[in-house]
Amino acid sequence: MSPTEKSGWHLFISPHFDDGILSCGGTLNQLAAAGHDVTVMTMMGGLFAGALPATPILADLHHRWQAGEDPLRARQLEDRRALRSIGASHLHVPVVDCVYRVVDGLALYPTEASLFGDVHPKDDAPGRLSQVSIPGSDAPAAVYIPLAVGHHVDHQIVRDWGLRLLRQKSHSTAIRFYAEYPYLNADRAIEAALSELDLSLAASHVILDERDIQAKVKAIACYASQISTFWKSLEAMEADVRQSSTHPQTGAYVERFWDVS
Repeated sequence: MSPTEKSGWHLFISPHFDDGILSCGGTLNQLAAAGHDVTVMTMMGGLFAGALPATPILADLHHRWQAGEDPLRARQLEDRRALRSIGASHLHVPVVDCVYRVVDGLALYPTEASLFGDVHPKDDAPGRLSQVSIPGSDAPAAVYIPLAVGHHVDHQIVRDWGLRLLRQKSHSTAIRFYAEYPYLNADRAIEAALSELDLSLAASHVILDERDIQAKVKAIACYASQISTFWKSLEAMEADVRQSSTHPQTGAYVERFWDVS
């Protein structure tokens, strides 16, 4: 299904500030260019107040990000610039990234390994997100939900939010799952994510043109704090985006989705 076949507005659910653009930036651009209203709702889009957890993962991330004294505010601004560049609106839900979540003075996710394990039983993010609903009075034409490729705890929580939405959804709203980039590059990561869902899903893809790819690359570059986490340079980022988006049989640029049957 082409993303422009359904009228109405489109809602992309992003675990973190960059996931919507990283995974669906070409589709976002295509929809916006076709005149659709497009919104990216970042579920872990909040700011942090108080003393920061003294954890190895947070020290490493802040060193890599080089985003100043208020890195989450800097990341919010990056997200706004990225989405503005592609013609999409933003919504930031005030839940903080898992590396900042603390219970009784103890960080729930203190190491990199903990980010890709099970959701901590004391984590209140699932409960808080259960109170979040689709914004606005008109149902969107489609909602795009992460598959939790890579098994990041925040992606798992947001995927499960999407599954609850699926059980409650209006029949007029299409539900599409997307594979998160760059986690989708890992061997059999997509298959592992799909195996966790007890759903009948139909694989599909959106064909992108050169303008879509260029817009996606430009938008990703707005996340200056994140470039060093995944790539050695902006040039390396663009090369990887192009390679990861190339269909192995047709050679066309695509973004992959799974539609609920």
